[in-house]
Amino acid sequence: MSVILQLCSKRTHVVHVESALRTPVSRVVRHNVRTLLLRGERRILLDLSAVSNIDAAGVGELIRTFNMTTAANGALRIVNATGRVRELLDRAQLLGLLSGQREVEQRLA
Repeated sequence: MSVILQLCSKRTHVVHVESALRTPVSRVVRHNVRTLLLRGERRILLDLSAVSNIDAAGVGELIRTFNMTTAANGALRIVNATGRVRELLDRAQLLGLLSGQREVEQRLA
């Protein structure tokens, strides 16, 4: 699995994940996000457009990464999730949380 960090304007950093999100490979994502947090970055996007599949361990890693970012007063969001990944995250009732949809709904309510 390869993970590419891309610096973006407005201090939002994109982490491109380019293979299936499964153990032990998914730990690479958490490590890269931790590195960004240690550098003081707080707005991070995980681009999952190239992720073909995700298993329960991969979902767990996304949650750990999300919690780690939140604990550091940061914001982690997923973007461009493929159909299979979206379906599994939706079944686990995590899609809204990780994509930021719940946050938008709460602001509009």
